[in-house]
Amino acid sequence: MNELPVDDDDLGAVLWSALRAGGHWAEVFLERRSTETLRLAGGGVAEIRSDLDLGAGVRVVTSGRAGYAYTNIVTRRSLVEAAEAAAIASGAASSVRAERPVDLRQRTVSPAQHAQRAPADVTSPEKVALLRRVDAAARGRSIQVRDVTATHVDVTQSMLVATTDSGIARDQRVRTRLTCQVTARRDGRMQTGFDGPGIGGGMELYKGDAPETIGVRAAERAVRALDGIEPPNGRLPVVLGPSGGGLLLHEACGHGLEADALTHGGSIYARTIGDLVGSELITAVDDPGIAGGFGSYGIDDEGAEARRTVLLDRGIQLGALSDRSNPVTGTTGTSANGRRASYADPPLARMSNTYIRPGSSSAQDVLGSVVDGIYVARLRGGDVDVTSGEFAFTAAEASLIEDGGIGRPLLSLSLLGNGPDALRSVEAVADDLSFVQALCGKEGQWVPVSYGSPTLLLGGITVTGSGGG
Repeated sequence: MNELPVDDDDLGAVLWSALRAGGHWAEVFLERRSTETLRLAGGGVAEIRSDLDLGAGVRVVTSGRAGYAYTNIVTRRSLVEAAEAAAIASGAASSVRAERPVDLRQRTVSPAQHAQRAPADVTSPEKVALLRRVDAAARGRSIQVRDVTATHVDVTQSMLVATTDSGIARDQRVRTRLTCQVTARRDGRMQTGFDGPGIGGGMELYKGDAPETIGVRAAERAVRALDGIEPPNGRLPVVLGPSGGGLLLHEACGHGLEADALTHGGSIYARTIGDLVGSELITAVDDPGIAGGFGSYGIDDEGAEARRTVLLDRGIQLGALSDRSNPVTGTTGTSANGRRASYADPPLARMSNTYIRPGSSSAQDVLGSVVDGIYVARLRGGDVDVTSGEFAFTAAEASLIEDGGIGRPLLSLSLLGNGPDALRSVEAVADDLSFVQALCGKEGQWVPVSYGSPTLLLGGITVTGSGGG
């Protein structure tokens, strides 16, 4: 953490300045973030970009009202000025200043993300060479592949949080991801395929997922989609592959269990704490402490030590994703889910690594139990109304289930339903838990997350195609 240009005396001065200005509680969030992005498109290098960002945000709370100020000039003077500005924004008045102690003890944190091979130790030409291997493998999969875009992004972040009441905590985070999008054409028809693995670690990503494998997966999805047919319309059994089930949980349930939605009454789950809201086969967890998880951290962005939160226990709603500003009464306790996109943003209650625990059935047995239905390997996303739980998801990869097996691919398929109803309709949970890595947006802030599930069987959900609805 030597690259963070402040010491404990500086932090103490900033926190004291906030209190002297009349604040009741204060926090400093400081980060140094290095990002490298490389993109190969159309067979050529389209982008090589390195970004270095250093800055701090200061939050001051006075009588429950928060003020926030930030600066990219990291000196004691600029941080003190930010503290004073945040205190004013919180409604603090220096005439009501009070003597309060400032806790500057050092807290030990075990990072959840580790790089076996740091991205900074690999040159840009070496990374470009990896992208060329992705491109060549995708193009070599089929003459129908017309275009390939491959992007490597690695981020290394050093950060600390200091508060007036809980000391100083530091964390080191590193994540690496490669995304590949392939366009395939045949007889005037065009389809795309995507693959995008990532880890909370470094260049060892390419040991678990060879560049060629990533390119081939994306290409095969695009080529297979060229044979797609229009889907049926109506209420049908749906098997969600591990990716699909994870995104359903993330969008249709996880956002509704974030504390701001719950405490402000904006979530359907605000009225169901302690109730059975899903199948008894469903236990859902958010865990930022998973080693190497894409959404992992040792502490959250408010300095709270990472802890596992059970959201649903055998279908019963127990937990919530809380931050310091939004404790949720009636749940199993506070969590460590205060997250921010950067030092320029105040923290929000956000998911980290959210997943459905595996069951005891095999994926093949779950699929084989359905004679006619829909198999959704991956969902692309969609719209969710957290106040009602209603959702509309678009499938990125779907097929008919014919005689208990995966049949013809489907085009333009959407799933319509209600989050709690969909969770209650789960009839089988397989043992093949896996995760997908992504960036999740909320109020203009994007943070890394992962979501996962095993294969799930939903007894009935509304399916529509481009001509249905």
